[in-house]
Amino acid sequence: MISFNGRIWLYLKSISIWAIERQGDAIIMRPVNAKKISKVEEGPKILNYSGPTVSLDEMDQAIVKGAVQSL
Repeated sequence: MISFNGRIWLYLKSISIWAIERQGDAIIMRPVNAKKISKVEEGPKILNYSGPTVSLDEMDQAIVKGAVQSL
């Protein structure tokens, strides 16, 4: 089990961009999310997929077929 301080350290290490502000006598550090949040619809573009669109039913059938063939 990772200690609380260890979890905080891992979290802080994972964020590489910080917004630093001065508020009175204090310095405030806020993590800045540099990654754009993507949508499910952008998946094929992100993966550079150029094949045909497949419905969920077709995907389910392919999974079942693959499972049956692997037995």
